[in-house]
Amino acid sequence: MPSDSKLHVIASADLQRFASALFAAAGVAPPMADEWAKSLVWANLRGVDSHGVLRIPGYIERLKTKAINPAPDMRVERRSGAIAILEADRAPGAVAMAMAMDEAIARAREVHVGWCAARNITHAGAVGYFALQAANAGMAGIVMSASGPMMAYHGAKVAGVSSNPLAIAFPARNRPPLLLDMSTSNVAMGGLDAQGRDTTDPRKLATLLPLGGAKGSGLSFMIECLCSLTVDNPIIASALAAGGKLDAPFLNGVAIALDLAAFGDRARILGEADRLARLIAALPPADGVERIYLPGERGDSILQARMRDGIPLPQGTWSRLLACAKALAVAPP
Repeated sequence: MPSDSKLHVIASADLQRFASALFAAAGVAPPMADEWAKSLVWANLRGVDSHGVLRIPGYIERLKTKAINPAPDMRVERRSGAIAILEADRAPGAVAMAMAMDEAIARAREVHVGWCAARNITHAGAVGYFALQAANAGMAGIVMSASGPMMAYHGAKVAGVSSNPLAIAFPARNRPPLLLDMSTSNVAMGGLDAQGRDTTDPRKLATLLPLGGAKGSGLSFMIECLCSLTVDNPIIASALAAGGKLDAPFLNGVAIALDLAAFGDRARILGEADRLARLIAALPPADGVERIYLPGERGDSILQARMRDGIPLPQGTWSRLLACAKALAVAPP
């Protein structure tokens, strides 16, 4: 993050209203605009700024070209026991995945587990947001999404799979839910150049590298199977057969909810989550480690600070948001 002199600090409520107004001015219905804005500001609140409001100018451009559908006909096409299939009609990804998790939770309330596969979504942002929907409903949540080739398959020198994310949320009794939210790529600044050579130069970066080599690319491959093949909407094979890119990019996602009460004493399970967290946090830290963070705790601590002090945005991000506001005749906060 840049120095304080180059930051614009804004209260989360003000930023959420501003983001929602931008989406509404771009043709998105107010309830969907609010949901979309909420998910982006949530990412900023937790320090995941790469998936926060800096994405808005790009989303606005995609709305203009209809790559993101501002008025989608989202509908559950099939329900069969625990399984549901949602046709998202290129809806804003955050809106579609929130609806998918709502459907998964509803399925789980009926049959103890819910699996909603969402077809034809667009970029969904930080998928931990949707996993937490389940945890806030007292259930465990799992979320995955699949997109086009941008990451090397282990052993290949070109993109063959995507940096498909995975999030898992688990509620506890006396602490915030535990939350793992991760990409299957390594780090954003490390990858391969156009010739398939290792590089950390962002100007030369052409292909991301998988997390843990074969583990990351294999996990991404299987997420494509679970998210895309099951809904007859293949992304990777279609893109590779077309030379590596799709003319009309689309994504798929899966939202899963697990009713913990179906496993037995739910209160005992939540208490064991507390105990596990407490014992891991009490492990002796390695040299140079100030404290041990449990899954989601770093984001929780950043959220508390940013709720209190405001969200710091780089001046470049704020300037681009103001440019969007001017073009859409939206008054900034």
